[in-house]
Amino acid sequence: MLEVLALPKAAVIAANESGVLVQHGDLYLLASEPDHAAEFLPQMQQNLTQNPGQLVVLHSDELRDTLEHDFGFQTVMECRHAVYFRTEPVPYTLPKGTEIRLLDCSYADFVHAHYHMVDDSAYIRERLEEGMFGVFVHGAIAGFIGTHEERPMGLLEILPEYRRLGLAYVLEAHLINHLLSLGRVPFCQVAVYNEASIRLQEKLGLVLSDQIIHWLARDRMK
Repeated sequence: MLEVLALPKAAVIAANESGVLVQHGDLYLLASEPDHAAEFLPQMQQNLTQNPGQLVVLHSDELRDTLEHDFGFQTVMECRHAVYFRTEPVPYTLPKGTEIRLLDCSYADFVHAHYHMVDDSAYIRERLEEGMFGVFVHGAIAGFIGTHEERPMGLLEILPEYRRLGLAYVLEAHLINHLLSLGRVPFCQVAVYNEASIRLQEKLGLVLSDQIIHWLARDRMK
């Protein structure tokens, strides 16, 4: 939430001893004490009923059930937060013949074609303009990584023929170090079923949350 609040359009909608509700565009982020999540429902209710593109992120099973039953939401992802709390960079060594480069918008079609979690070319171009990195093997692009609109690391993809070479590790390590240089806290959200990604985050030194985070939406998922 602190990373999201650094964005110009983010705002605290409600905050008290029971929790915090943050809004960023069509996204609500809610962190609350157990059994208190429903207290924040009135502040969200207008957008929940009127905005078909509304997204909600929370860890309350009870409020998740309410949003699904009463407001027509669906759980589109269950994940765990992973945060790099250290201040020192992640050490890594690039394999021979490998380099990491900052990508420009000439790679928009390539990223769009190979990243299947987002089918939105305008969003991909926006993420490239924000800053994405590519890993190249003997001059050929082998994968890429970036950050999503709400600042988590993501958009990580290694082409099948280049997997099991440690490229995901060096690529995410490079992004972590870049974010540290900007004074940011590197973090990401990992799907609970993605054991390979969970192991990668642990290897890189990120700390994973015990709580399960629910992403809820109606018509779309960024």
